[in-house]
Amino acid sequence: MGRPKLLDREHVVYTALCQYWQHGVDKVGMADIARLSGFDRAGIYKEFGGEPGLVNEAMTCYMEAYVEPRLPILAACSSPVMTMKLLIDAFIFDNVIKNLEPYGIQDKTLSWPKPLAKARGCAWYGMLISETSTNFTGKTKRQMKQIDDANRGWFVELLTKAEKENYLKSGLSVEEATDFCCDQMMLLQLMRRQGVKKDRMNRARDMILRTVFEESASAVLH
Repeated sequence: MGRPKLLDREHVVYTALCQYWQHGVDKVGMADIARLSGFDRAGIYKEFGGEPGLVNEAMTCYMEAYVEPRLPILAACSSPVMTMKLLIDAFIFDNVIKNLEPYGIQDKTLSWPKPLAKARGCAWYGMLISETSTNFTGKTKRQMKQIDDANRGWFVELLTKAEKENYLKSGLSVEEATDFCCDQMMLLQLMRRQGVKKDRMNRARDMILRTVFEESASAVLH
């Protein structure tokens, strides 16, 4: 009888993230992760303390490997409007952004992180719309709240900058715009998950930008 196969923790987390991002955490079971990673399900349970532990690790990996490297790129856009446009385009085109110049980014050393194969939209928003999200453990819910708070804080910072630079739609508060943008991001993720055609998602993007920003900023749509 051969020696048991040593579990590759990084490989299992990567496999889980691939599946969660592509299909949604509510559509992927531990049996799927075991089969695709090539490791025994019991060993995975033991290593991560069950499915919630694996979800925690996958989301930490997502934030560190895919979200944090994008922040300086988003900050390098020529205006808050361009930043929002780039963020939404990342949803629409599944994070395949080959040319950053249309967003006013001239720094050639910057490049949008290459996404996982067949990844759809944003893994984080995919978690939020998951049917099983209400069944997450306390630790997972705390992690999700931390990410949600950071995400909302990022929008507040962006839209505050837009207000100071006279891009924010007149009569719209930063708080209202933040609520609207966070809600629309979740809707975009749902549309992407359901395979809505790109031209319809492009129209949704343009409507979001027109709702949040002044008409004088609409030139970025052309």
